[in-house]
Amino acid sequence: MAMKTKADLADKFSGASSLLYQSAKLAIENGSIGALAPELDVPVKVDTLTFEQGEPDIEHYKVIGLAGDWVQSAEPGDISLSFRVPSKHEDVLKMAFGADAVSQLTATKGGENFAGLGLVLKNKKVTGTWIIVNDAEDQLVILNNTSLYASIVLDQDAKGVIAVDFNGSIESDGSTPDIIFLKKSA
Repeated sequence: MAMKTKADLADKFSGASSLLYQSAKLAIENGSIGALAPELDVPVKVDTLTFEQGEPDIEHYKVIGLAGDWVQSAEPGDISLSFRVPSKHEDVLKMAFGADAVSQLTATKGGENFAGLGLVLKNKKVTGTWIIVNDAEDQLVILNNTSLYASIVLDQDAKGVIAVDFNGSIESDGSTPDIIFLKKSA
């Protein structure tokens, strides 16, 4: 087998343009995901979308008289997924904290009427599938089996934007792909 060059191995994904969410985990049958059904095109603050797998936890077993390892074993590194959503939209809050955590409220101040939302802070596990779309919209990175938790923040970067931070991981079932790389096909 001939050596593959860098050009041969160039298979790039770059420039995230959208982060889509669907509450359903993927049902993969006979090599097909079927139709994706995202429910939200989530606004994400620039430079806050991070996804990475930590270094493996390597166990070194040593014996007297040898400088190197006698044997090694390892556990895979933890997956970390996080991003900031600069929105207090009702659908974002319901996804993040649960439908029962969001209520409609009204108030009067100085003779003027106000209407909006009330939020009960709840510890809700946000599960489902996240789809990262590239700039050219010809590639997808799909994060399946995700489990995230939300927290509300006042982001001071723009003099006080209310945002929701999402942080979590992938809960792998050991058989369904957790990370999927797709390219538009003819």
